[in-house]
Amino acid sequence: MEAPIAEIKPNIKKAFILNILIVGGGVILIIALLIYLNSIVGLDIFLDTFAELGIFISPTAVLFYFIGFILFITAFLLILNYVALGKTGYTIYPDKIVYSRSLFIMQISDKTVPYANIAKITYERKPFLNTAKIIVDLTGMKENKVELNFIDDAEEVAKKLQELVREYRSKYYARYSQEYRYQNIMDRY
Repeated sequence: MEAPIAEIKPNIKKAFILNILIVGGGVILIIALLIYLNSIVGLDIFLDTFAELGIFISPTAVLFYFIGFILFITAFLLILNYVALGKTGYTIYPDKIVYSRSLFIMQISDKTVPYANIAKITYERKPFLNTAKIIVDLTGMKENKVELNFIDDAEEVAKKLQELVREYRSKYYARYSQEYRYQNIMDRY
């Protein structure tokens, strides 16, 4: 196996901030719905079952414990997400790109994209958090594109990747034409 040319890592801080905003928004929505449910219907309805068994629980205590549980689970999942983002990377080889990603603390896949299957490389800049992603359009593979998210200096990295693909193709075509000429010479004799 050839030595890697470069290792591209996503900007973990920006990706994590975006994940915090998305998850935080969901958690705030759930907590707001719980508080709204408590104010409209009251949690006493759900605690009647416990009252029949002789267990008396304060509805506000249940609400606060449930909110605390949601916040604890959210913090735990965000920590695991941060670890997973740290293990995400894109390794550039002379003839392919290997995309490594993980789920929580386990690496789940290495996706290999040969340069021969790359049709086009573009980048897209998003104003929110000043993030950018590189879009690699593919041909001849199950996926039709691979996105390299949260890349710093995406324009420069996209140009470098395009240059590597162009260089690979020129070497491939030169090698093919040379082999073709040798084959024609051999076929004559």
